[in-house]
Amino acid sequence: MTLERTLREPVQLTDPLAYAEPYPEPTPECDICEALVSQRKSALNPESSDYDLSRASDLLVELQRHQDEPGRKRTRQ
Repeated sequence: MTLERTLREPVQLTDPLAYAEPYPEPTPECDICEALVSQRKSALNPESSDYDLSRASDLLVELQRHQDEPGRKRTRQ
C-alpha cells in the first residue's frame, strides 16, 4: 500500500475580502475619503504597479477608522 502525497483535485480558496462587511462609502466632498478610495482601487487593480491586496485591506481599515472619528457621520453601502 502506497501513500499518496498529492491531492487528487486542486484546492479551492475563497476570497477573504468577498465576505467582509459592506465597504464604507466615502463621505461626499471629503478629500481624505476620496484619496483613500482612489489608493484602494489602485491597490486592487492587478494591472497597476500599486497592486497589493494587503495594502488594499489596510486602506479599507484606514477609511473605516477615518469615518469613525468623533463628529463624523459614517455611511454604508
